[in-house]
Amino acid sequence: MEIDTELNAAADRIYKLAGDMIADGQKPFAIAAIFTMVALQIYKTSLTKEDYDMMVDSISDSRDKIQTLPELVKDPFTKSFH
Repeated sequence: MEIDTELNAAADRIYKLAGDMIADGQKPFAIAAIFTMVALQIYKTSLTKEDYDMMVDSISDSRDKIQTLPELVKDPFTKSFH
């Protein structure tokens, strides 16, 4: 399986999980905080300190490139997708 295909498949699973959690009443900000925490823990566990610092800097530098989720644009404080 190509990396792009693997990433797309993983992303689809994560988006579905997030959507299901929101539909079940979890707050989007709580879900985002948990996903962010888990992602940073994976990076910190898997990378050298130097590579981890570079990754976190890269993530921070990408803040203006991050797209919104169309389902949450109408009301980002909602508990469910529209």
